[in-house]
Amino acid sequence: MKTLVIGAAIVDMVMQVDRIPKSGEDVIGKDTKVMVGGCAYNVASTMHNLDCDHDLCVPVGNGMYASIVRKKLLENGYPILIQDDTDDNGFCLCLVEKNGERTFITVQGVEGNFKTSWFDTLDMNDYDNIYLAGYQVCDHNGSVVAQWMRTLENKTIYFAPGPVICDIDPETMTQLMKLNPILHLNEKELFDFTKETDLDTALHTLYRKNHNLIIVTLGSRGAAYYDGTHITTIPSVPVSVVDTIGAGDSHIGAIISGISKGLSIQDSIKTANKVSACIVGIQGAVITKEDFNKRMEEQQNE
Repeated sequence: MKTLVIGAAIVDMVMQVDRIPKSGEDVIGKDTKVMVGGCAYNVASTMHNLDCDHDLCVPVGNGMYASIVRKKLLENGYPILIQDDTDDNGFCLCLVEKNGERTFITVQGVEGNFKTSWFDTLDMNDYDNIYLAGYQVCDHNGSVVAQWMRTLENKTIYFAPGPVICDIDPETMTQLMKLNPILHLNEKELFDFTKETDLDTALHTLYRKNHNLIIVTLGSRGAAYYDGTHITTIPSVPVSVVDTIGAGDSHIGAIISGISKGLSIQDSIKTANKVSACIVGIQGAVITKEDFNKRMEEQQNE
């Protein structure tokens, strides 16, 4: 089963800080790293490490950040499926505190202006699954992407709305929910969107909108899923957290990979918990395949 991963590849600037400054304060940052990131890129990197068949569909613009993105995509064997020279790619300042928690400041580029014509060159007969990140359906993008997806048939859609879940236009969200996507989000996003404070109630509330599988990550408590009948929790893997950048992206990437290879949802989430444990144990959201395999093997031996 092949997956089309739709979203963005942007430049991440990861900076370590003791704490997030209050308004008007000044703090000293350290250990700044520059790397390619973005939800779709992170998801695709995990699928690559798990040898899951996929294509990465992200716009590449023209400018300083676009040059960095283009070089990294080609190095990783990804063809440029969307080239649009009207703007540069975006970037994200990722502030990482001592406890590993991260705060994002994102400046959008060409990936913030999706166009219907971008999808014309895609042969959708090649794909069984579609992954979509929430950032790509905010503002103008929402109606463009939702209208295009409504034209598709017989696709399994994985939708990870992310921290912008409450910023997505209600009409866009309604259209996406009508597609019955498999939803992947964290506990805070679930509570923010449903306005509930109890996990069981929130999952039941959200299920009435998408009528399909819901997977919610619970941090150190692992992850839970609701299939419309039962809520099942899968424990986390103990790990020393460096930062949590890309934890959710790696988790959904591993779930798509597992299901695509015929694993049950429960076994897919077990694998995803191990994969995200690898990611939070490093700085940044992307790990080389060699290091990934080494860390996964170490987990098996523990």
